Formats: sequence, structure tokens, C-alpha cells
Amino acid sequence: MSEDTKIRLFDSGAHALQKARTQDVVSYEVEAVEEVPGLLEYWRVIRKRRATILTVLFIVFSVVLFGTLKQKPVYKASALLEIQKENPDVPTLQELFQVENLSDTYLETQYRILKSENLARRVIAQLHLDQVSEFSPVAGGSSGTEQGGAPAQPFAGSGHHNSDLDTEVLLKFQKRLDVEPLKRSRLVEISFESTDRNRSAQVVNTLASAYIQENLEARWEASQKASEWLSQQLLGMKANLEKSEDELQQYARENGLLFLETDKGTTENIVTQRLRQLQEELTKAQADRYQKESMYSLVQQGDFSSLPGVLDNKLMQDLTERVEELERERSRLISIFNPDYPRVKEIQSQIDETKAALSQERERAAKGIANEYAAAKEREEMLQGAFRDQQKEADGIAEKSVQYNILKREADTNKQLYVGLLEKLKETGVSTSLKAANIRVVDPAYPPRKPDRPRIPLNLSLGLVLGLGLGIGLAFVQEHLDNTLKSAGDIERFLRLPALASVPVMEASHRPHAVRALFERTRLASEDDARPNLVPAWNRIEGNGQNPALAEAFHELRTSVLLSTAKRPPTSLLVTSAQAGEGKTTVAANLALSLVQLSEKVLLIDADMRRPSLHEFFGVPNSSGLVNFLTGEPDWRNLVTHPVPSGLDVLFSGPVPPNPTDLLASEYMRALISEASKEYKFVVLDSPPLLNLADSRILATLVDGVILVVGGGITPRDLVHRAYVSALDVGSHVLGATINFTDMRNGYYSSAYHQEKIDSRP
Repeated sequence: MSEDTKIRLFDSGAHALQKARTQDVVSYEVEAVEEVPGLLEYWRVIRKRRATILTVLFIVFSVVLFGTLKQKPVYKASALLEIQKENPDVPTLQELFQVENLSDTYLETQYRILKSENLARRVIAQLHLDQVSEFSPVAGGSSGTEQGGAPAQPFAGSGHHNSDLDTEVLLKFQKRLDVEPLKRSRLVEISFESTDRNRSAQVVNTLASAYIQENLEARWEASQKASEWLSQQLLGMKANLEKSEDELQQYARENGLLFLETDKGTTENIVTQRLRQLQEELTKAQADRYQKESMYSLVQQGDFSSLPGVLDNKLMQDLTERVEELERERSRLISIFNPDYPRVKEIQSQIDETKAALSQERERAAKGIANEYAAAKEREEMLQGAFRDQQKEADGIAEKSVQYNILKREADTNKQLYVGLLEKLKETGVSTSLKAANIRVVDPAYPPRKPDRPRIPLNLSLGLVLGLGLGIGLAFVQEHLDNTLKSAGDIERFLRLPALASVPVMEASHRPHAVRALFERTRLASEDDARPNLVPAWNRIEGNGQNPALAEAFHELRTSVLLSTAKRPPTSLLVTSAQAGEGKTTVAANLALSLVQLSEKVLLIDADMRRPSLHEFFGVPNSSGLVNFLTGEPDWRNLVTHPVPSGLDVLFSGPVPPNPTDLLASEYMRALISEASKEYKFVVLDSPPLLNLADSRILATLVDGVILVVGGGITPRDLVHRAYVSALDVGSHVLGATINFTDMRNGYYSSAYHQEKIDSRP
């Protein structure tokens, strides 16, 4: 073939390649990142990897079971303590108002004391735990020692050669001890673990007793120290008090300060007291003078009617009423008689006499008011003078009282301190004699009836859960590392290609002779029946066994191919794969058989000249075939084999040539496919793998459609994608992909369903 012809063959799909390749590569990458598996996918992985899960589960469960049964029983005894508020022996003023509060700091301190090394050593020494083999491996394991025999040396009392041993015993003791406070309460639970049930309870009760005793000893020591300190301080405070009181009295005598006790219990200087009394008297005198002055002003104005004394004077009231009556009588007579009438003159004379008497009475009252005002004014002036004199004397006393008050405050302070220390000393003496503790054992520890560990049901349950979890995790890790395509859904997700069919997996022992046995059993039946009732290969396997899932798979493939294009079904089909061993020859042969069932003539061509295998399916020698035609045989029809069933013709490969690529790229191959497409309804070609070989890409340009066969769980995704892109590079029409070797146990079809369909046929 000329160079121009080759260029023309491979240049036809260059434009389509650029667009399709870009879209598919992007979709492949995006789908691989964004695809989120669902619950059904997880269940599929679990069922597929169930062997791994069960193996890991068995191993983990066995290890947990063996370890649990090997453990020595451990008993745990517990006691419940109540920690009440401990009133301090010498509380401060703030503590006196907080005695009802139980601070978290105090409780945390008590919890740490329960776990302290000193308390642990007391219990170890008291119970001789350093002589027990459970705590000290060099104790000799003497049963007599553990049962109460005479102990050796006391704990931590043998010098430096025993320091490491003591530390080991202490660490083991503290590791088995647990102090757990109960939330929102003053209760704390103490528990201890031991291989001896009696010892576990004994250690807890001994620890509680030692803790209470240590608390009492600490309080007693604190009380003793407080009493000693208070006694010493009290002697010095007494001397200070006596000294300060002597200095106060001496200063008062030297400065003539005389103080009186008041009703409120305080002392007051006599000068100050007199000054206060003069101030009160002066205030009263000023108020009296103001009152007298107001009355005197009314007298000066001649308004006698407003004077309080006038209103209360009976004589002035009678004279005023007498004047008014006489004036009324005179007015009555004047209206009848003239002023010279004797009776009128008599009444006028009485009026003048009464008014004169009234004027005299008023003058006497005014003179009395003036005298009272003068007396009040004089008394006020005298009190003011006395107040000023007393104030001067008080100022002098006040200057002397400054130092006096300083000395008095010092004496009062010393007295208060002395009284307070004396009270505390008495209280400390009382508390020292008390033996009551603020810690109470609510529930003592008793030997437990059953061991706390090992918890066989719990351990086995955890082992089961752990084994199942690890198994499932390992299964998903294997699934994640397995980047092959396994189902039709994978084809659609990662390649964005139609999934034409899913061919189930079959035992390898059935594959070599399944088709041969099929043709042998159906040859006689086909002689009397023009329409073959065959199904694709492996429908019937060994004996009368049925494999309906295979039949349905190739029926599905046939239907997908016929409906792959909108106008008309493709007449020439190329079946290929990314690499060898994916079952493309099997798919091609069974697809041809399935198409024959439509009463159509089908030509099956073995175009894999490098490793031809189609002849093995039909049990015939590969003596002549396609290679002979491409190398000079004039008529390819003479090389076609006509096996049973009728309607299927096969053109085998023939001898392996040295230059298969050149033969497939020749014009003879194009002419063969063109002529065969006119004589046969369908032409199916079995070809070599797409990757690393140019054979399939050359053939892809000569057919109407390409079927990509993918080995389920065999071929990695990237290789399948490269094969798909390689087919697009030459401008071929890829109809879709067929997934081979699928596990149909998790699929849609079931053997029981198909068996029921077969049994129900007439």
C-alpha cells in the first residue's frame, strides 16, 4: 500500500478525535474524583471481598479468644467515702463566711492525697504487700507469707539495695488503685484490683482507715502547732495591751483630759460635752429671741390685734366688745335725737371712758412685750459669749485629744487582738481534744463474688467488632487499590460509553470444549430444522446443565448492537480489547452465534493474525483462511468454512504471517469487508488488542462499529481508557463496551429466575 493511502486511512478521524478525546479525558478525570459510591456499592464490595473479611475476622477473634482465656482472673473491690467540709482550726474572717462552701480545690486535694505515695506506702507496710508475689516478683512466691506468715523486713526499710524493689511494688500498687469522684456530690469511690478477692477488699478498707487516721493526725499536729503559736503570741500581745493602756492614762492625766462614758458606750471629753450643751441653749435662746422680736415689731407698728397676748387677754376682749355696743347705741340715738340730747351725751361719755381703759390696757401689754424682747436679746448675747469662751477651751482640748485618740486606738486594737487570740487559744484547745474526722466511710469494701477481668462476653464482642471492622477496612483498601473495571456501571462512569452487555464469569474448565460440545449436540437437530434454536456458546455446558445467564448476556449484547444506531444496524463489527486475555474472541464468536438466531447470514472473521484462536472454538484446523486471501488467493469465498448452525460462516485466520500489519492495511482487506457486507447481513471481526499494535486501529477504520471488550477485574481503568482513545484517534465509531467475566451473583439476573423461564417453555 502506498504512503498516500495509509495517510488517507488514518486522517479521516483526526477532527473527531480532537473533540472526543478532550471531552472523554476530562470526563474520566472528573468522574474518578467526584464519584461518590452508594450503599449498594459498599455492599457489593463487602460481598466480593467476603473471603478477606472472614479471614481477618477469624484471625482477630481467635487471638482475642486465646488472649482472654489466658488471662488470670482479676478481682476489683470498691468502697465509698464521703468527704465533708473541714473547718480550719484557725479560720480567717473570709473563711468564717465560707464554711458552708466545699470548694473544688479542697476536694481535688483530698483526691490527690488518696493517691499519694505516702499513703500507699503506709498500706503496703501495714499489709506487707512487698512480701506478696503479686506485687514483688522476688518475694519467693511463698504461700506462707501470703497467708499471714511472719513478714521479712518492713517496706522501704532495707536500704539502697531495696530501693528499686520498693519502687516497683509502689508502682504496681498505684497502678491497681483507682480513685473516682462521683459528680455533683462529696462522695468518692476507691477501688483496688488484685488476683486475690480477699486482698482486694482488705487493701481498700485499709487504705480508707489509713486515710482517715492520717487526716486526724494532720489535724492534731496542726492544732498543736496552732496552740503553741497562739500561746507565744498571747504573751506578747498582753504586754503590748498593758503598755498601751498605761500610756493612755498617763497622757490624760498630764493634759487634764477628763472623759465621761455616754449611753452608747463611748467616751466623751467634759469640755466638749459642755460646749455641746451651750450650743443647744444658744440655739433655743436665738429661737426665743426671734419670736419676741416679731411681736415687738407688731407693737412698734401699732397692730395690737395680731398680738398673741391680745387675743388671749379677757379684759381687752370685754372692753373691745363694750366699745362696739356703746357705739351702736349712740348711732341709734343720733338717728333720732341731736348730739346735745342728754342720753346721747351720756353714751358718748361712756364710750370715751371705755376707750381710755382699752388704751391703757394695750400700752401695758406692749410694754410687757418690749420688756420680754429685751430680756431675750440680753440672754442670747450672754449665751453667745459663754459659747465663744467654751469653744476656745474646746479647741485647746481638741489639739491635745489628737495624740490621745492615737493612743486610745492603739490600746483598743491591742485589746481586740488579745481577746481574739485568747478565744482562738481556747477553741484550739477544745479542737485538739476532739477525735472526730470530716471523712466517713459510707460503704466499706467486701470481697467480690466474681472477677472484674477478663470479661469474656465483652472481650469476644469487641474482638468480633474489631475483626469485622479490620476485615471490612482491609476489603475496602483492596478495592481501592484495585483500579480495574468490574461492572457495566464502571464502564458508564469512567469511560462515558454505553455498556452493551455484561458477560458472566465461567469456570475455566468449561471454556475449551463448551462450544465444541454445543455444535456436536446440535448438529443433528439442525439438519431437520431450518431455523436454529441455538443460543450463544456456554448456554449448555457439560451434560444437560444450563447456563441461562450467559445466553441472556449475549442476547443483551446482540440487542444493544442492533439498537446502537438510529438509522440502521451496523453491518460490519470489530470486536477488540485493550490487551490480550480479556475474552474478545469468545465475545466475537458468541455474538455471531446470537446474530444467527435472527435467521440472518453472518460471517465471522478471525482477523487476529498474530495469535489466532477462533478455530479452537469450532474444533477445526487453522490450515487456510484470511492470510491466504490477503497474500494472493483470488477468491475469499473458497476459504470460508460453514459449520453448524446454518447461516454462520467462518473465515479463519490461516497461517501466521510475518507482516500482519501490512496485510491488514492493504486494499484487499478493505475489499473483503466491502464485498462481505453486501453478501452477509452481519460481518463480525475478531482482532488483536488495541494497545501497542496497529492491527486493530487499521481494522477499526474499515468497519461500521467497534465493540470494546473489557475484562472485568482484569484490565486497569487507564489501559481501557487509552484503548478507547486509541480507537477514537483513527476516527472509528465505538458502539460501546462489553464487560466480560462479571460476577453475576450480585447482578440483576439470577440463575433461579432463568431456570424458571427455561422450565416454563413449551
